[in-house]
Formats: sequence, structure tokens, C-alpha cells
Amino acid sequence: MIPVLFVALAILTAGFVGVWLYEVRAHKDTPDPGLPDAERVAVGFFANFFDALGIGSFATSTTYFRLRKLIRDELIPGSLNVGYCLPTTTQAVIGIAVIAVDPVTLVLFIATAVAGAWVGASVVSRMPRRGIQIGMGIALLVAAGFMLAKIARLMPADDVRVGTRDAVVREADAADSKPVATLKAGTPLTLGRAGHDWSLVQADGPTPDAPKVEGYIATPEATGIVLGVTGLKLAVGLAGSFFLGTIMPLGIGYYAPCMILVSALGMNPRASFPIMMGACAFLMPVASMNFIRNKRYSLKSTIGMAIGGIAGSALALLVVKEMDLNNVRWLVMVVVAYTGISLLRTAAREKSAAGVPAGRAPSAAE
Repeated sequence: MIPVLFVALAILTAGFVGVWLYEVRAHKDTPDPGLPDAERVAVGFFANFFDALGIGSFATSTTYFRLRKLIRDELIPGSLNVGYCLPTTTQAVIGIAVIAVDPVTLVLFIATAVAGAWVGASVVSRMPRRGIQIGMGIALLVAAGFMLAKIARLMPADDVRVGTRDAVVREADAADSKPVATLKAGTPLTLGRAGHDWSLVQADGPTPDAPKVEGYIATPEATGIVLGVTGLKLAVGLAGSFFLGTIMPLGIGYYAPCMILVSALGMNPRASFPIMMGACAFLMPVASMNFIRNKRYSLKSTIGMAIGGIAGSALALLVVKEMDLNNVRWLVMVVVAYTGISLLRTAAREKSAAGVPAGRAPSAAE
């Protein structure tokens, strides 16, 4: 199933690159021709490094471009979509390849997000944008609060334990590696990194003075390492992914809400990275082609953003792959809180720009 996903993504990306090259060669009046400078490459690198961590790249890039006057305002939306299309594809390919997630869950989440975006572009986009921003902002802040409570052990956390039978911990993630220790069923584990076949774990020694046991355990022999969902949880997850896809055309974003959705389903928080990147990788090329055909982007800037963005995305995902799971939870909590605050600030600015007097309830049209 994963190879089919890669083939589909490769075809879509090749089509995007083909259209881009054809339009540039056929139309010499594309804005800002020429080779990019180091500044534009650096913007792409840093923006996509943080984008791959879930923080997003559009808002930060827009602020910098306007501050430095590198791109005319009317060309910024198109430049962001075109310039960050290939870095997003890079995020998807690397994320799917190096971060473990159940293939069926991955493909179905991506498919429902894309279907939701198609519906949202024509239906949900007519809904009151500010109301959705406020609702999602508050929901994300509440979710971030619950995540913080779990991390701080103020409420029950999802525990990882040895399964119903004793399990052998080995030195490395290979079946022929040397055993480190045998842990009894039910032993609490600290999960370092979840894998499809083997997972890095740490457990307390048999006595208080004994050193901690660290090594790899066969993933099926542990409980609490959830890489995918089935049944009712899968149905709830797909409904949530479809909804998040529908509100993407409103500028709400898919990354942070997807992190919350995956965590709420009890899955490993890392599993959200290939899901959210895969969904956006299938959406961005289509949107980007429209900007290219209409020449509503800066050619010089987008080339630099793409070059820097590919490198930044690759580096960030390698960092996430090696990051301790507890630090991943902190990262997700911070990203979600940041996104929630950003949505509420954006809603407040749009209300102010619309000239709604303070203290008066907005009308349905607003």
C-alpha cells in the first residue's frame, strides 16, 4: 500500500514540475525571473525546518517577505504555494519512510483529508471564517491544556508495558542481535522510538540499585505502542480527518489539529507527522498549478524557497525521528498552543479590520 502511495505522489509531483517548467519556458513574462540569492534560500530552509516540526511556514515567511520587501504583496500567496510544494513533498516522502505508522490508517487519513479539502473549497469556504477560527483556536488551547496535564502526570498518561507474556530486550533492531534482558509481562516501559517491527524502550532494572535496561523490543510484544487504529476509532479518526480537510481552504491548517486527533485516538504522537505531511503533499501541487498558470508568483523567490525548503525539511524530520518521545509530546503541545493562539489573534485582527465596534455582537454576515 505504501509503494502505491509513493507512486501516486511521484506522478502528481512530476506533473507539477512539468507544468512549472513548461509555463516558465512558454511565458517569459513570469514575475521576478533569475536565480535566487542566499537570503531566499535561507528563508526556505528555516521556514520548512519549523514547518516539518508542525509550526508552519506560511505565516513566518509572509512576515519576513513583507518586512524585507522581497516579494510584492499580491505575489506572496502564490509564491508560498509554489515555493513550498516540493519541500512539502519531501516532508511526506521522508516522513512516511522513516516514521512508523500503520499503512492502512495512513492512506485512509490522507484520502479523507484530500476529499474534505475538495468539499471545503466549494462549500465550507462560504461559512463564516472568523467563527471557525475562534472555535478551532479555543479547542486547540483546551487540547493543549489536556496534553500538558498528561505530560505533567496531572491526569492518567498512556502507559507502554510489556504485553501478556515475558519479552526479550535486544541490543539492536535485528532478530539475531544479542539479548540484553528478559522483562516480565506488565513491566512498565519508557518508549524512545516506535517502529513497525522493533521499538526502542527503557525499563527499570530488577532491583532499585540495578542499572536501567535499554534496548529494542519486538513491537507486537508491547502494549501501548499504537501505530494505527481500527473499528470505531478508525471511523472517528476518518471523520475528523475529513472535517480538518474541509476547513483547510479557510486557512485553519491541518498540522496542529491532526496532531491532536492522532494523540486523542491513543496513537503514538509521531504517527501524526507522516499523516499530516502526506495529506498536504497531495493538496499543494493542485493549488500551485493555478498560481503558475496565472503567473501570480515570484519565480526567483520560489526557486530559492524550494531549494532551501527541501534541505530544511529533511533535517527536521531526522531530528523528529531521533527525538525522545516525551520531547515529542512537548513539541506537539507547544505547536498546538501556538496554533490556537495564532487563530484567535487572526480572528481578532480580521474583526478589527472589518470595523466591528467593540461590545457589539457580529451579525451572521460577518
